[in-house]
Amino acid sequence: MVPNPYDREQFAQTHRQDLLREAEHERQLAQLSQPNSRIPFFASPMLSLRTLSIKLQKGHKLRTA
Repeated sequence: MVPNPYDREQFAQTHRQDLLREAEHERQLAQLSQPNSRIPFFASPMLSLRTLSIKLQKGHKLRTA
């Protein structure tokens, strides 16, 4: 099946949103690595697990669609 221009635009927009979300996640991780961070030490792994969970859910949705 050849994607139409609308599908390509939707895919590009979703990809951009994923990149922005990933960049925000990286920014948050950089803030957590600062020694004066007030967030408990377990917050960083929790953010990583959240990101992984989101990516897995998106992958599942794409495969079932």
